[in-house]
Parts: sequence; structure tokens; C-alpha cells
Amino acid sequence: MKLSSASIDCLPASVQDLVEVIGLAAALVIVEERGGIRLCVPTRVRHDHWLMDGIGAQAFNNLVDMYAGEEIEIPRCHAAMRALREQEIVNAGESNSQLARRYGYTERGIRKLKRRVGDKAPDDQQELF
Repeated sequence: MKLSSASIDCLPASVQDLVEVIGLAAALVIVEERGGIRLCVPTRVRHDHWLMDGIGAQAFNNLVDMYAGEEIEIPRCHAAMRALREQEIVNAGESNSQLARRYGYTERGIRKLKRRVGDKAPDDQQELF
């Protein structure tokens, strides 16, 4: 999933801070793995720690440098993740039936989602007048 800079603004401030330290992809991995619970950041980098495989060595080093020994509350980011998934569905460029099968929706649900998400998108033509 890809977040635009506007979507990043929808994330809670604590996650935005995490994005600055370890990057967006690594922060999203942590949100998906630990959203809703605290993350105990180790005091030193260990190669057998789950974060090493999950977010990569550089991001893990940055995380330990910034938060060593701290417990960080990781929000679930439910609304932002839902909006991200909905935008991904709208941008997929597949038929409604293919999208319904892939994402577990009905075709009618896909049509409604596309209308709802499409209504939120800025209309470039309005700026001309």
C-alpha cells in the first residue's frame, strides 16, 4: 500500500513521528504488527529480534538510537488504514467483479465505495473556473 503525503497527515502524530525516524514502510509494518499495543524498544540492536526482519537493519538501528529502552504506544490507525485500503481499491484499475473477489466485497459494495471515495477526490476542473 502506498500513502501520499496527504494520507500521512491522516495518521496520528505519534506515527508521523515514527515515520520521520524509521520511514513510512517500516512504520506501517510496526502499525500492522503492534497496532493497539505497546512496543518495547530494546536498548541495543539484536540480529535475532523480530524488528530486524520486519523493518530492516537501518530502520531498526534508527529506532533503537531514538527510543532505546522506551515503551511506545502504537495506535491502530484504523481510519487511516481503511482510507488507504479504499484508495488502493479505487486505483486498482480492475473490474468491479475482480475487485469484489479480491477484497471480499460485493460488486454493489465496490460501486458504492468507488462513488464515496471518488466524491472525496479533488476535482481538477473546478480550479479552472
